[in-house]
Amino acid sequence: MDNETLKKLFKAGAILLVLDAPHNQLEFGIDVNCWNTGPRFKGIKLIPPGAHFVYYSLHNTKTTQPSPDDAAKSDGTIEVTEGGTTGGDVRTGFWRVFESGEVVIMKWNAYNEEMELEKDQEQIARYKAGIQEFDPFLGAYPLLPPTSTYPAWLKLSNHIRQPTIHSILHADGFVSSHDDLLEDELSRARTLIDRQQKKEAQEAEVTRQQTEQTTRETTTITEEDEEDTTATEPMEIESEETPAQQTSQDNVSAGKTAASQLKTSDHAPTIAFTPIDLRSSFRKGAVGEEVTRYSLDKSWLLNHLFTTVYSSDVSAFLGEFQVAFVTMLLSYHLGAFRQWKNMTILVCQSTEALSSPNFTRLMLEYIQALHHQLTSIPSSFFMDLLFASPDQDDMTANFLEQALKTLGKGIQSALRRGQCLELRRPMRELQKAVLQSFEWKVPGDFKKIQAVVEIPADEDEDDDYEEEGEYAPVIVE
Repeated sequence: MDNETLKKLFKAGAILLVLDAPHNQLEFGIDVNCWNTGPRFKGIKLIPPGAHFVYYSLHNTKTTQPSPDDAAKSDGTIEVTEGGTTGGDVRTGFWRVFESGEVVIMKWNAYNEEMELEKDQEQIARYKAGIQEFDPFLGAYPLLPPTSTYPAWLKLSNHIRQPTIHSILHADGFVSSHDDLLEDELSRARTLIDRQQKKEAQEAEVTRQQTEQTTRETTTITEEDEEDTTATEPMEIESEETPAQQTSQDNVSAGKTAASQLKTSDHAPTIAFTPIDLRSSFRKGAVGEEVTRYSLDKSWLLNHLFTTVYSSDVSAFLGEFQVAFVTMLLSYHLGAFRQWKNMTILVCQSTEALSSPNFTRLMLEYIQALHHQLTSIPSSFFMDLLFASPDQDDMTANFLEQALKTLGKGIQSALRRGQCLELRRPMRELQKAVLQSFEWKVPGDFKKIQAVVEIPADEDEDDDYEEEGEYAPVIVE
């Protein structure tokens, strides 16, 4: 690239200055790029305008002195880290919509061991006036082939706008994997594990006592009735203590849960996604068949949230979906994982909405966004994440596979009615990608236009998907 082009890119791109960063201890990343920083590192240049996620983490190193190999690598400002992680513990990051030519300044606070954004406008103006002096110490955002990652990032963030970031995060946009939400979730996981271990120990104790009792009865069968009664009574008392012990332990666990909830209420969360209650997916006052229908089909809830919370704005809805995924992926935030999971289930189980023209664009762009997400990371990492959640539902069932199967069956049914034809091609691409990456078979034939057929209301199209036959598609207004 010639110097003139470089100058134009330098002026058009945003710059992120990172000052006073600890040498050879910091993992630093922006979007899907992650590096080990060297002693010359002062930030990133040529950042394209738009939404970006910046994150960092300290290494678990015992010394700040570089090894000979590190010294040999420190000629440049940054060292590319394979796989995006380098073993740092807690990841902290922030979302920001960078503007063309903007200069953003971060300074390392050695006392708190965290980055802080410079807010003094006079300081920012001084740094911006002398920005050319920092140029040799700035790593370049990978824009050009063959190392360009910008096209991949655009596919993961094309719906994210400033209002979405502002509504989900506080003013600075910071989020950490070591926040109150994660601590509460891990505490709940430990409580579940402890409860299970205690239950297994109690069952083992009961079994041991029963074995001892059987042995005693066998060895004392020829003794007098009075002695036999004396021998067995203590065993009866001990066996009756087990439920009481369990009740006591349950009370202790309940107390711990209450304390955890109190702690959460005392501290405002660093991230606030839109609440999505999948267990209450029907209108207030619904009874009978309506409750049953919309407990299985989430179309009413999707329509309610899409029109009231997101003002029928596709980018607002998918922007939060993408923020949740990227935050989950790059900062290991469990709350983001839960939101991404809830939004995935919400859309995939909204079968009736597939038939509505009001949701065609949302469904089309959702499928494309999900496709990019599932193909942007190694399947092994994703499978680990799916089953690492302390939520018991996540550990006992793969919600994503089931959600994709429901989506495939719903679109297949709509296609057979001559509806949502625009979803055929993107669904076929998603189907192929899922099979290749996860070896999951998403049902449905999306290779050709489906013949339009009349499906009786009492006839099931698929034995595993009874909802479609029993509940013909109805548009929920």
